[in-house]
Amino acid sequence: MTKNPDLSEGYAFTDANDNAILMHRDAHFGGKFDIMIDYYEREGKGSLPEFDLERIRELDQYEKQSGTNLAGMLLLGPEAERVAQAKDAYRKLKELYSERKKDITKTYPCLLADLILSEEEEPEQEMNAIIAEKSAIVSALLNLIHSEDYYDPLFPGYGKSPALAAKCLGIIGDKRAITSLFELIGDGEFFNEDMAIDALKHIGKPAKEFLLTVLHGKPITYDNERAAVALVQFKDDPEVVKACFRMLKELDLKKHTLLATYLILVCEGLQEPSERKQLVDIGNAEKTPSMLKQDIKTIAKLWK
Repeated sequence: MTKNPDLSEGYAFTDANDNAILMHRDAHFGGKFDIMIDYYEREGKGSLPEFDLERIRELDQYEKQSGTNLAGMLLLGPEAERVAQAKDAYRKLKELYSERKKDITKTYPCLLADLILSEEEEPEQEMNAIIAEKSAIVSALLNLIHSEDYYDPLFPGYGKSPALAAKCLGIIGDKRAITSLFELIGDGEFFNEDMAIDALKHIGKPAKEFLLTVLHGKPITYDNERAAVALVQFKDDPEVVKACFRMLKELDLKKHTLLATYLILVCEGLQEPSERKQLVDIGNAEKTPSMLKQDIKTIAKLWK
């Protein structure tokens, strides 16, 4: 519960979002509202849409009028500790550059630090430097993907670094990355999921074979659904389309409606008129759930 400061100036600090703004300011902008406001006016890479610029200005105004640091007044112990962890992450990343002069093994960590600290939405130069290292840097990229802290917008990279690492892995094409990329699907962040699926598509045949194996795994679990989600990107591959269509025909549609939805999306790639008719027939069957009927009708319209 947020501590209640003196409200004599007419300011009310009851929204947990105020605490989040203060944490964001202290982690990324040296505790200075002026720097944060300038950054948000320029719509920098780390700007969070849930933070209203006008509210940031109001908090800044209160601090200037009261001479009080709001972070010390409002942030609870765990919040202050999390900010300290984020600031420490910045410190460790910056230390890597001086360490690289003494230790060549710091080269890969420094390349990742460049990626994380870049203020570009699509840091091409930093990504190209990583991709040039090919399979030798895969383990370092996988470590970044597995780091929970770097999914947090409070930490360096504003939570976007793992997705950029996923894109690099896809371009490098090393099959060691397949399982880690697969695990990003359905993690709740669409940006990460899209990057992971694109990376799997880029890896190509080894990823396709892995996804098809998971898709047909028994018993049917959430992993089957995640595999189907990724396979939508392979709907131009006849092998994938036939495998998904075959599974759709054998599936209990009422029991596995969500999985069926993704399989139907893959079936857009059906080419044989007889197979297309079979899909339409499934859509017309009385036992087919209404949601799936609509999905099939949508696919059928795309074929006309």
